[in-house]
Amino acid sequence: METGVIVALVSASGVVGAGLTGTVVAHLLSRQTRAVQQRLAAAQASQAQATARQLEAEHDRIRQDIYQELTADLRTELQGAKSELNDVKSELRKTLSALRDARESLAATSAEAERLRLRVVELESRIAQLERTEQHLSSELRAVQTERDQLRVQLAGKEATITALTAQIGDLKAQLAGLQQPPVPAPRP
Repeated sequence: METGVIVALVSASGVVGAGLTGTVVAHLLSRQTRAVQQRLAAAQASQAQATARQLEAEHDRIRQDIYQELTADLRTELQGAKSELNDVKSELRKTLSALRDARESLAATSAEAERLRLRVVELESRIAQLERTEQHLSSELRAVQTERDQLRVQLAGKEATITALTAQIGDLKAQLAGLQQPPVPAPRP
């Protein structure tokens, strides 16, 4: 109902009577109030739907922003991880190369150690042989020294015998010489 009709009825209520007019006005006002409330409820529902759609659109936009941000973060993390993985691979290659070099060096060192071990065994064998030769020669030297000492003793004995015999020969020559000379006249007094 129109507002003009309601005003006319309220004015007429004064003339016809308060009771009847008030009831009609109240009825008219309550119907109008209900219609306004329905329109208000419909508007609120429409606004709530619009707000829900707007919130849903905002939710979708935020979700998309979060997705894009997470995707960018994950790409950055993935790039960092790839870079670290490449660094680790490079270090691993260097380590494997160093390990190969160390193995080759170890093999060369082991071969050199084996050669040196064989040389040590050979020298120890030679030393043992020389020690046996030295013992044999020392034993032979002691025997020769003992024989030399015995021969010196014998030589000293023979030289003493020769000296004694030489002295006897000298005495015998003197005696022989005394026997072969004419007697010397004794000097006259």
